[in-house]
Amino acid sequence: MILNINTKKAGQFIVYTCLLLLVNTSLLSAQKELYDPNLTGRLFRYEKVKPLFLDARNIDVWVPSDFDSSGRTKYAVLYMHDGQNLFLPGNSFGGAEWGIDEAMDSLLRRNLIRKTIVVGIWNSPKRFLEYNPEDAFKQLDSTNKRKLSQERGGTSLANQYLAFVFENVKPFIDGIFPTRSDEKNTFMMGSSMGGLISLYALCKYSDQLKGVACLSTHWPLSLKENNTAVASSYINYFVRHLPNPKQHKLYFDHGTATLDAWYEPHQNLMDSLCRESGYESPKDYMSLSFPNAPHNETAWRSRVGKPLLFLLQP
Repeated sequence: MILNINTKKAGQFIVYTCLLLLVNTSLLSAQKELYDPNLTGRLFRYEKVKPLFLDARNIDVWVPSDFDSSGRTKYAVLYMHDGQNLFLPGNSFGGAEWGIDEAMDSLLRRNLIRKTIVVGIWNSPKRFLEYNPEDAFKQLDSTNKRKLSQERGGTSLANQYLAFVFENVKPFIDGIFPTRSDEKNTFMMGSSMGGLISLYALCKYSDQLKGVACLSTHWPLSLKENNTAVASSYINYFVRHLPNPKQHKLYFDHGTATLDAWYEPHQNLMDSLCRESGYESPKDYMSLSFPNAPHNETAWRSRVGKPLLFLLQP
């Protein structure tokens, strides 16, 4: 039988496959287990992973103390951004970390969440560009596009970043660790701009994600002004592109101090529009406010058990 093959597309596929294998090979060859007396569970690191067209970064994988590598036990996966801030203080921003290992261990020991591993993808010097939802940015008016680009040093690399996460990192994790790779057992979480990129991922890759948690979502994008026009434009984009509310879970929260003091009116708008779109069940939608909580890792650590419990219920 003779197949009619488009040679150009076939060549592109071969090149892409080879590049994907190179990325995955670099992940595999760089694995090392970290040992630290303050660490609960086990932590594996893949160093200086170089995505296509993006900066290299580390990837950490946390597994519980009783992790079963035989394959008899399958694990859900929680992907988190700003991975250097999650487990150990040595590389974290300001020396404070989320304590994800302690929080996960506590919930797992009490059988409050499903068996889960956590993948922490470190950010890069282009953090804002990688976490700035690209399709939403394109819908801004020219004035706000220019202002944000000038302030933050560029536009967006979010589509490339998410392609790396879902087309490179996820297949690798599912191939190396005994995971439940289906949509119902795949989750994502981040804070500030990490909240925005998590929400964007649910819009772009809803077939691979069950739920996301967005802590202190940085709706205005700017660090200089609380721009209502920008926040409203992004919120309207998200509401138009969110997947079926009966099949996905969505968590938001915010504080009321420092940068978080900007967020309440924007979050209220998001909550209202989401309810109109069908995100109203307490089991599938949660939005919390934490009075006097600031915008930092210590604040997120103090409440991270709530989104973990919401997303990872057995």
